[in-house]
Amino acid sequence: MHEIPRHEIDVDFARGQVDTLQRLIKSALEDVEPDPDALGATRRRALMRFEYLTALDPAAGEEETWQAAVFASQTANAVFARTSKAEDFVPYRLGDREYQLPVLGPNHHATPVDWLTAAWLAVITRSEQRIAELCEVGRYTLLGSGAKVEEYVLPWVDTMQRYLGGDQVPPALLESVIDLTDPGQAKFASSDFLLLVAYPPVNVLFHVLRGKQEDFTHALVRATTAHRDHWRQAGFADNPDGFVALAVLAMAIRGKDNGLPVEATSCYLPENLLSGAWSNR
Repeated sequence: MHEIPRHEIDVDFARGQVDTLQRLIKSALEDVEPDPDALGATRRRALMRFEYLTALDPAAGEEETWQAAVFASQTANAVFARTSKAEDFVPYRLGDREYQLPVLGPNHHATPVDWLTAAWLAVITRSEQRIAELCEVGRYTLLGSGAKVEEYVLPWVDTMQRYLGGDQVPPALLESVIDLTDPGQAKFASSDFLLLVAYPPVNVLFHVLRGKQEDFTHALVRATTAHRDHWRQAGFADNPDGFVALAVLAMAIRGKDNGLPVEATSCYLPENLLSGAWSNR
């Protein structure tokens, strides 16, 4: 078993942020029906709260952490649920209540990068319904967000939609994503981001599809280590996005579900999320 320790986190600060974000989420939920932008704020706060909880509960063994992951996934999907409906409002459950969300069509809250985050959360929470919803999101919606993204992002979304939808992933498509995550291709992000954050989960999926245990393990260890190397840097270490390796965790789960034993342990890959312990209850 390969162990990849997590970088140092201020646990006391994280505990305070969990409480603060919960108050902000509760307040914003009161406005998600009349205010089209309130859901975007709720989504970001929900993700951060889940991430801060993993600092307090590294194995994700507490129900609060699991429920926070589910709520983050719901809000991430809800942003896309309201992009392409013919009605003025779309019903969507967030937590224990169903909301009537105003339909916006393509908008700046529903970017290709947001889609990827939603996909990781849907896989991590093992929601076939939310995965299916995301697979229905069209390129028109993503392009309509107006977001400027690295060139690898759209083919990466295409790859994941095919893969999660049960379709065959053309080798040339995945290879194009690998090529476009080369650090020399960076336009908006840093070359360091492409090398340490963007490329590694793509490489893990490549080895999930190949199905060779040794190569999968090597790719997973490298990806988790690369995640740590990026997020432990000065200026990044306190960012909750670095507390859990969402994309790598999602790929590890898919590998495990495909019969590849996960021989890496890390707080970046919370044990109870990786094993599916909560979804089986």
